[in-house]
Amino acid sequence: MKTGTLYIILLVAVLIRGGLLALLWKDGEQRIYTPDSQAYIQLSHSLVEQGTFQREGEPEIFRTPGYPLLLAFSTPWGEFWWRAVLVLQVALDVVTVYLTFLLGWMLAGDRAGLIAAALQAVEPLVVASSLRILSDSVYAFLFILAVLLLVHCVRHGRVWALIASALVLGAACYIRPVGLIMAAVAAVMLLLVGGERRLLKAAAMAGIVGLCAAPWVVRNMIVADYRGFSTQTSDAMYYFAAPEVLAATEHISPDKARAMMAETDEAANAAKTPGQAADARRREAIRILSENPWLYARIHMVGCLGVFLPAATDVLQTVGLTTGERGTLDVLHTQGIVAAVRHYFGGHTTAMMVAAPLLIATAVQYLGALLCVIQAGRHRIPKEVWLLVVLVIVSVLLPGPFGLPRYRLPITPLLCVAAGAGLAALKRPTETDDEKADE
Repeated sequence: MKTGTLYIILLVAVLIRGGLLALLWKDGEQRIYTPDSQAYIQLSHSLVEQGTFQREGEPEIFRTPGYPLLLAFSTPWGEFWWRAVLVLQVALDVVTVYLTFLLGWMLAGDRAGLIAAALQAVEPLVVASSLRILSDSVYAFLFILAVLLLVHCVRHGRVWALIASALVLGAACYIRPVGLIMAAVAAVMLLLVGGERRLLKAAAMAGIVGLCAAPWVVRNMIVADYRGFSTQTSDAMYYFAAPEVLAATEHISPDKARAMMAETDEAANAAKTPGQAADARRREAIRILSENPWLYARIHMVGCLGVFLPAATDVLQTVGLTTGERGTLDVLHTQGIVAAVRHYFGGHTTAMMVAAPLLIATAVQYLGALLCVIQAGRHRIPKEVWLLVVLVIVSVLLPGPFGLPRYRLPITPLLCVAAGAGLAALKRPTETDDEKADE
């Protein structure tokens, strides 16, 4: 194993993230927030000050308490709490680079692992996500750790690795509820590729994650009259998926359609419990989507492609060259990518010049992953690789109409590993990695 090269990659990862953190340290606090950040902060205050988990006087059933609890531990730092959070997230992000190397090394050898780690270290999406008050980077760390343990279990049949993977996924669910879907996918894949005692392994994955999630389901039933872990999926259908269909059928703007849906919810569900209101929104969203299934299928599939958009703009926003939340995604959906680029940059030449080189890392990552797919057709694909392929596909399909680059973050290490394998195969050494390691 080329530990010297790995140390250099990890140092580069630290320097890039540390450099951007230094730019934010003194007066960059406003650039670390997104619209979702305030909700997490409010929930953190609720935990610390009242011992509850609610916003605007209502029990919270959309977000889960993992990330707000992490923010709560920053309270001793007072007004500089956000610095403590970012330092922790940067540290976890660097560890994620190392885990990416381990996964690539395990699946495709030393060279592939190093290339994967290098791509993960410089990917703009990854770098920027660690410097925002959002749950994304913490969830990505837990997700890749769970995947690494699961691959170890499938490859070597280690029971401890399966139990550890399930526990980590259970914890990840409290950071982002989508972890439950990933656990379900993992359980199904264990049934297919789990080898000996596959049924028992799948049951263990489902059972352990289910036990981890059960306390929050009980809490939601008691305080909010809601039978479920989170309303994230159903609310996304109501506030994002259904409005896209309405915009297309009613010939109105997506923004106006979302406003209409929000007004309808406020008028029809104001007097209901949070759980009853969530159930009503789910039924209405399903009704709208079921009336136009083929239209929605097209909108969903096209929207999913947004996951693969480059995230150089996230870095630009971090350093203060541009700002987000200006309706660029709506422009992309209605007018195409060229119009969206013009809308976002608005003639800001400096920002465009800075963004151009940032695109290279993502382009190399995609090219390498494509090479890996092409090469995979010539070989028998190991069962643990099929597990990763399915996790990537499901992760891409989940966001639907509002596919954003940030939803690619958890699977970016997997894409980097694929890219590492694809690029490493271009130059076949005369000796195997294992032989070199023995020397």
